Amino acid sequence: MKEIIKMKAHEALECVELVPLFQSLPLSQRKAVAALVTQKQYEKNEIIYLAAEDVGRFLIVEHGQIKLATVSVNGRESITRVLSSGDFDGEPNLFGSGSRDVTATALTKATVCQINQADFQQLLTDSPDLSLNLLKTMSQKIKELELQRAVAKISDVKGQLARYLLDTQASLAENPFKLPLKKKDIATYLGTTPESISRALTELSDLQLIQNQGGDK
Repeated sequence: MKEIIKMKAHEALECVELVPLFQSLPLSQRKAVAALVTQKQYEKNEIIYLAAEDVGRFLIVEHGQIKLATVSVNGRESITRVLSSGDFDGEPNLFGSGSRDVTATALTKATVCQINQADFQQLLTDSPDLSLNLLKTMSQKIKELELQRAVAKISDVKGQLARYLLDTQASLAENPFKLPLKKKDIATYLGTTPESISRALTELSDLQLIQNQGGDK
């Protein structure tokens, strides 16, 4: 079993403050949430949880990248989301069901902060003010997500790819860096084709925004 590490108070608080859901809470409530945080580290390609597994925890990516993907009956993988530093996963694991319909896998070596579902729900029971503040925050975040989705629909492939590259570079803290995903998987993730990804890489290179050294793993 992978070792679970209890974090120092300031490190746990930093993880909690990465999550928009918690950022607007008073410091005392953020500290109460931080007291529940533990840390785990995963190696590249290590599975964090499987689809249909009772996860029972909320995850915050401190360092690295994690992919969330579904697998069809014929074995074809479809990436639904790529989590980078500061991203989080598993709101249902805090408030409701602990099971997921995706599999989470570390694309790179990753450090994850996590909050146990049962511990968090007990905190909500003990602190009605925290519950109310979280409900208000979640309502606002839903509105923001709707706006982000609307913007994403009108963004061109080049813009979406540029954002993906920036997020990946920030997560890996390397320059130059090797893409953790194949072009076909990036295309699936961004809702386009491998050919469009190749053209967008060429255009970004022509604009001298990146130096594409070629290759695909």
